[in-house]
Amino acid sequence: MGKYLWLAVTADKYELPLAVCDTAKELGELYGIKKNSVITAVKKQSSGRGCGRKIIKVPIEEEVKP
Repeated sequence: MGKYLWLAVTADKYELPLAVCDTAKELGELYGIKKNSVITAVKKQSSGRGCGRKIIKVPIEEEVKP
């Protein structure tokens, strides 16, 4: 199972970061929405135009130690 960062970004072509969290729950608490709403927004690839933010999930690659 990989690790991810959960981001809220602007809902325009630039997608500038508004918030970065380690979990969907943290991001949901920050914006006053449920964890499941965060996950659903990512799965449905919601544009975010209605609320001014888009939610994305970014995988983190772990470093390989020599």
